[in-house]
Formats: sequence, structure tokens, C-alpha cells
Amino acid sequence: MKPKGLWLAVAVFVVFAIVFGTADWQISEALYNPQAGWALFMEAYGQLPAALLGFVSGSVLLRQHAWQKNFKSILAGVGIVLVTLVATFGFFADAAGAQTGNEDMNLALLAGLTLAALVVGQVLLRRMPREKLAPYHALAKIGLGMFFFAGLATVWLVKLPWGRWTYRDILEAGDPGLYTPWFLPQGPNGHHSFFSGHTAMCFLILPLMLLAKPGSPARRALLALVLMWGVAGAISRVMVGAHFASDVLFGAGETLLWFWILQKAYLPQAAQQPTPQTTPGQA
Repeated sequence: MKPKGLWLAVAVFVVFAIVFGTADWQISEALYNPQAGWALFMEAYGQLPAALLGFVSGSVLLRQHAWQKNFKSILAGVGIVLVTLVATFGFFADAAGAQTGNEDMNLALLAGLTLAALVVGQVLLRRMPREKLAPYHALAKIGLGMFFFAGLATVWLVKLPWGRWTYRDILEAGDPGLYTPWFLPQGPNGHHSFFSGHTAMCFLILPLMLLAKPGSPARRALLALVLMWGVAGAISRVMVGAHFASDVLFGAGETLLWFWILQKAYLPQAAQQPTPQTTPGQA
């Protein structure tokens, strides 16, 4: 993203943050529809693509990791394994209905499926030469980094101390006075509305656009599909009352920020820019 585009995005984000700071409650009143089928679907399964991306990214990095007898290598390898296990377990748990309140999940079975998936993934990947996976190394770093930093660490470092009530919890309690604007943290109290982890996860699949060449129609199409999925996830969270508009704004914003940071860190500048087009007569 060019500097002008970045500053424009920041300006738009700030405007929305200011507007939602005063209009959150009214927006939720207008959009609240906990029986909307598509919104319930997104609540149940909207995080699956991000978890799958975390599993695939981690599996690729684990296959390529060079284990050595030093602290740095061991720490990196263990970190890859742990984050990949979390992503894989999350995938199977959500597929089994973890987000729909299913209390009958067999945790031992889910753990077994998680370990089996990790092992099978490594068996299959180790049939491929390292050089065939090399072009996907940077993408895998971005994918797993996104899952950890945007989907887990940043979300919960903010959620836990912020203590904001969700719209549906306020309705259930019958006390609108429990509502607080996003910029007033309440401290750890067991409520985790700000900000939206689901929304962060829906936007987390942004690295998929990097599978296509810069500037190509395929990349633009992938970007459009990813953004549509992210926006659908964000709106669905407001509709079911799980978050306010500002919650999903910040969930999306922090994910986009991490994507920009990780892309800058792991992709060469040349790979981020469209390939220059030559005209007849140019060398």
C-alpha cells in the first residue's frame, strides 16, 4: 500500500471510530436480528477458513524448519508446533459446534484429530522436496503470524482488561445502563465485547490473495472475496448481538494492520508491486 493509501485508510478508520463511539447502541438496535440464518452460520463457522489457514501455514513451516541444537531453533520449532496445534484444534472444535454452545463435544476425540492431522500433514509434505515448498515459505510465515498475532494475541490482550458488555448480554440483563462506549475500558469483569475476535478471524484470510501475482485479475478477485467474507463476518456479529459496530471495526482494523506489517516484513518489495508492463520498442 502506498503512503497516501495508508493515510487515507487510517483517516477513514478514525472517522468510523468517532462515529461508532456515539452511535454504537443505535446501530445495534437497528441491525439486531438474532434469528438471521446467515448471521448464525457465520457465528458458527465463520472462523473455519482462518483456522485452516493457520494449520496449513504452520504445517508448511514445520516441514521446512531446520531443527538444530540451539535455543533459537528449538524455541522457533516449538512455537510453530504450538500455534499450529491451536489452529488445528480450533478448526475441529468449531466444525463440531463450539461456537453454537455444543456442550457434548468429545475433547479427547478433538485432541486426537488434531494430532492426527498434524502428523498426516507432515507425512504428506515430507514427500515433497523442500524447493517445491520454498515459494510458499513467506506466505506461510504471514499466515501463521496473522493467526497468532491478529487472531489470538492482540484480541485477547485487549478483550480481557477491557470488560465491555455485549449488546445481547445487556438485553438479557435488562439494564441499558451497562452499555459503555468503546473508549472507556471497564477492567477485567468476564465480559469480552471489545474487540471482535470473530471479525479478526474472518479478515485473517487476507494472505490468500498473495497466492496470485501482484496486479493480476486473480489477485483482485481473491482480495474482493476475502473482504466480502470479512465484512459479512463483521455485520453478522452486530446482527446476533455479540458485538457492537466499534468492536468489529477494531477487530478488522488490527487484522489489516498486522497483515500490512507482516507483508512488509516477509515479502520483498518487488513481490508486493505489480510487474511493470513494457511497450513495443522498450528494452
